Amino acid sequence: MPFTQPFEITKWDQSTYDEADGVELGRATVSKSFADGDLVGTSSAELLMVGTPAGPAAYTAVERFTGSLAGRDGSFVIVHGATADENVSRGRIFAATGDLTGLTGTVVFEHDEKGPRLTVDYEG
Repeated sequence: MPFTQPFEITKWDQSTYDEADGVELGRATVSKSFADGDLVGTSSAELLMVGTPAGPAAYTAVERFTGSLAGRDGSFVIVHGATADENVSRGRIFAATGDLTGLTGTVVFEHDEKGPRLTVDYEG
């Protein structure tokens, strides 16, 4: 049951925890809001990132969504990441709770001129 939906980034707190030879290791705590679609709720993510003089190089994240999916209440965790040579970020759904228990699937995040959005393909 795939669907695509926009979201809003409501918080981005970023800091550097290591830097040497022009390579910066950082982390960010990110909050998102989802509305007007199959996903209604909020998420909280922790990102670990690598930056170079040429720009961002890679990130990995663990994110928990809490709210409803197609009218079913609960939460689930998304593990996602990407490198600078990819134009999307891919992830998998894990650890679903509430009415979403048993949920599995994949997520693709995109950020471009159309704005931030995700495509979710799920079962369960």
